[in-house]
Formats: sequence, C-alpha cells, structure tokens
Amino acid sequence: MLVFLLASLTSAVACYIAALRTGMAARRWALAALCFGPLVLPFFHSHKRLTLKRAYASKVRFKC
Repeated sequence: MLVFLLASLTSAVACYIAALRTGMAARRWALAALCFGPLVLPFFHSHKRLTLKRAYASKVRFKC
C-alpha cells in the first residue's frame, strides 16, 4: 500500500512538471496521476504528443 502511495505521489509530481513544460492543464493531470498512479502515464504521453502535433500543425498552417 505504501509503495502505491509513493508511486502515485511521484507520478503526480512528474505529470505536473511535464504538463507545465508543454502548456497543458497541469492540475488536472496531477490529480489524475494522484488518483490512478502510474497508470495515467501512457495516456499523458499520448495526449502530450497530440497537443504538440496540433500546435505544430497550426503554426505551419499560418506560416504560409
């Protein structure tokens, strides 16, 4: 039980920092990681990748 709590807390801090760096909703991802622990990380990484792709696509579209 203690291992799960520590893993949840660690993943919440990591998700919060990574979400702040990429401009995503940091508190929402930290709360999700705190509730579900490391199970959120694959969803976080896929959402981060889609967010960055969407930002890059809009930047390229307006550049022309």
